[in-house]
Amino acid sequence: MSQISEVKCPACGEWSKWTNKVDEKCPECSAYFNHGRVVYEEEKRINTERIKKDSYLITNDTDDPVVHMLKQFVNWLRWTTFYGISAIYFVIAIMVVVYGLVML
Repeated sequence: MSQISEVKCPACGEWSKWTNKVDEKCPECSAYFNHGRVVYEEEKRINTERIKKDSYLITNDTDDPVVHMLKQFVNWLRWTTFYGISAIYFVIAIMVVVYGLVML
């Protein structure tokens, strides 16, 4: 059950009924009651879609829960391996530089 309250529109200053929905607009001037929250939710949605696209195995809403968890584990394993190997190469590069400076 959503609670209805009144809020003053930041754009036109009129009092309107508000149900605390993210994308609710003023009926008088069609301005968002909380524009920052709308922008935040949109950025969050875009980031979620980007993360989903960057995955090795794309999880679908129709997947079985076990298959969904398995795909998430494989995606996590893939990125962990990628960053782990990158860290190893970085450490080796630093060791080569330090060894070259010491041997001068």
